[in-house]
Amino acid sequence: MSLFDYPRINFEGTVQLNPGTANNDDYAQNYLLQDSYGPHGPTSDYKGHPLALIKSKMVEPHRYGMSDADFIAWVQKVQTFDVVGNPGKTAQTIPAEWNYYGDMGSQSLDISVKGVQAGPDGSAGSLSSLVGAKLTFSGVITDVNSEGSPPATQFFFDQVTLQGGNTTYLSGTPSKGACQWLNFYRNVNLTADAGAGGYVYHVFRKGPNMTVNIPGLDTPDVVGVIFRYYLYRAIPNTKDNDAIAKLYTDGKTNPVTLRIAGTFAPLYATETIFTTPVGRLLVANQATIPTPSNHNNGGGKIALAPGVVFQNGNVISADLVGTFPENYAGDPKNPDPKFDFGPVSLVVSVGSSSVNVGPVPYTDVDRGNRQGWIFDFSANAFVQSALRNPDAVFSLSSDKYGNVLQETSHYFVSNQQGIYTEQGGSGTQFLNQGYEKLEPATVSVYQHGRKLGPQECPPITVWQYRSIPLEAPGDADAIAKIKPGDPIKVDTSQPGDFLFTFSIDSQEEPPKSYLDFANPPYITNYPAISLRILPNTVDFRQYYVDPQAEEPIGNERLTFDVVYHHVLRTYYLLYPAMNRIFALNDESAVESKAQGILQVTETSQWMSTGYMPRTRDMSQSRRTLLRAWCRKVLLTEVASQASAKHSRKY
Repeated sequence: MSLFDYPRINFEGTVQLNPGTANNDDYAQNYLLQDSYGPHGPTSDYKGHPLALIKSKMVEPHRYGMSDADFIAWVQKVQTFDVVGNPGKTAQTIPAEWNYYGDMGSQSLDISVKGVQAGPDGSAGSLSSLVGAKLTFSGVITDVNSEGSPPATQFFFDQVTLQGGNTTYLSGTPSKGACQWLNFYRNVNLTADAGAGGYVYHVFRKGPNMTVNIPGLDTPDVVGVIFRYYLYRAIPNTKDNDAIAKLYTDGKTNPVTLRIAGTFAPLYATETIFTTPVGRLLVANQATIPTPSNHNNGGGKIALAPGVVFQNGNVISADLVGTFPENYAGDPKNPDPKFDFGPVSLVVSVGSSSVNVGPVPYTDVDRGNRQGWIFDFSANAFVQSALRNPDAVFSLSSDKYGNVLQETSHYFVSNQQGIYTEQGGSGTQFLNQGYEKLEPATVSVYQHGRKLGPQECPPITVWQYRSIPLEAPGDADAIAKIKPGDPIKVDTSQPGDFLFTFSIDSQEEPPKSYLDFANPPYITNYPAISLRILPNTVDFRQYYVDPQAEEPIGNERLTFDVVYHHVLRTYYLLYPAMNRIFALNDESAVESKAQGILQVTETSQWMSTGYMPRTRDMSQSRRTLLRAWCRKVLLTEVASQASAKHSRKY
């Protein structure tokens, strides 16, 4: 039953995210470089080039002819740019965006259990002591596509703990989670990220390093715990350019505070999907609902984000944690009022006949948080009769606006939402949950809540978009026909970032342009797998004593300049938080950390928050080059110490 079973432990509160923003390239579609920025800015050769600080295909910085020092100074200050498509019009912004010194961190601020449900009647039973327990975690976030991959912003945690007083109810390390169903209509009074929200789903596996001390989750038939939550209303400390520039002068960060609402629920051995609840997906593919203000990401019209409905006997449950947008207008005493759709009900329809399943009390925010925004309904005889028809579909119906969500004909789900491979590497085995378990990318399909097998499911069309550079990505290309469970095969001959989506008939086909897909409703409602193919364009074998060694050692040609040029410069310029530990452009400083670099770049550490780089965009060839240099440094140090000891002896 996945998320819809019991017990459910529902929490709510605030978190802080601290992403580094110099690699986002959000402005590439909007701003062009001018002719001159003075002697320490981009050279005139780059007039008319998009404002984009990273070549994410190659994982290299765009320096625009500047020295490292000039680049670092220039990207932190307000600059003037030409506006794309508006000759003569200019605008000012900070090239490094709003959080240059962000360390990719994620941490809980104030999250507590608001309500518990031991069964469908909503009673707490023996779980009542969990109310008020504190949820704590710290971790790392990073996009698969550094230019911005909203369907797959990844969340890594080493430890998540639920504790009340001296009692630890839950403690362990979850799987990697990836953001999905990104909804830019989450708030009718806020724009950009502040007006957005995203859905994240992890699972814990029971084992020696996990504590489960919750009745109903500690039974043998429960093999783990689902950790599902929704993040919304991301507000940075400041949005003012001058204030941001002042932060940068002091080397400070500008993190965002977000609201979080979520649920812990049991994971059973029979479950095969670990990234999303399964059941019947309800979506809205048109933004038709008018808002009083046009100060939102829909420009005055919005649509609801998806919901998932699941039936178990006469109990029907609906996960609507991300569905209903807020009407927040800055009142700290009422931070999360819901936008008024009038009375809303869950409805099941067969043709033109409809049966009301029950009202959805979405305006009661406190109740919603106590329930994790999962609403349970008892199906009466009329509902049961309607659902026996194989053509029955669910919808959310508003007294004001009619059907605001409608069940899709097919619901595509995949455990591989954000994956990696190497240029020239496997096109069928991908890095997802760690190097120890590379896996194929596959898709499952549900229809009216029932999983379709390969024999009964029509052929699935796999669509591929080249998603970079953001100002000129690729169009949709149908690359394969597959059945559920078939591995997706990709061409790895070129590095870059790619997005895959799926359809079964012509009515489900995605838009031709990636730029259309990257906006609602497609990015909100359509299935997506984000893939990064890391670049291996340079042959580094000339720098190794034994190029055939699994972990080679650098020879005399492998100098620090070589390592800095090919590996470290990107992180020195675009991720200055990494320089807080040691300066990546300082040979002696990097030499002193050679042993530590070897430890944090071990592939076995990839799932941990200590893995470097946190952005997880260092290819195998560059990683090998860096590690070969570190081994050379350490061997040279050992030889020097031995020579000094020998000299003292004689």
